Amino acid sequence: MTLLESPALHRGPASTELAHTLAPNEYRTEESVAFKMNMVHLLLGAEIDRKLAASKLSAIQWGILKALFDERARTPTALCRILLADGSIMTRKLDSLEKRGLVERIRSTSDRRSVELALTEDGRQLLRETLPLIVETSNRQLHGFTVDEVEAARNLLDRMIANLS
Repeated sequence: MTLLESPALHRGPASTELAHTLAPNEYRTEESVAFKMNMVHLLLGAEIDRKLAASKLSAIQWGILKALFDERARTPTALCRILLADGSIMTRKLDSLEKRGLVERIRSTSDRRSVELALTEDGRQLLRETLPLIVETSNRQLHGFTVDEVEAARNLLDRMIANLS
């Protein structure tokens, strides 16, 4: 049976009863929400990596470019925080992007110990060219979902993030 044939995808309306807290002997990895979320994460990352292969970008490198483009981050530390990446991995990714001329490191004028990041025009152009591939992948993962289901998924994920934060 494939994941798409799973009976869980064809259940009726959810009850309002709170979820049962599992005992260790009841836990089944493949049935856990965490396992399924990780599976989505891995499949989505692999699909994005495939889509971006021609541009020689990885999913995390694209995420760096997008965060800089959206001005959600200006420093390596901020990028690590929002992309949930390790500092050494971030340094390697930024080195690669800088070598390709997609980002530049600029010594902070307010704190000479700090480095700020900026997208180059080539970085902006590559982001614009690859954005449709990311949107296509995002749309594909939600194919067949109703507006209410997408909103419910967002709300549930937000609650899980809040529970773990």
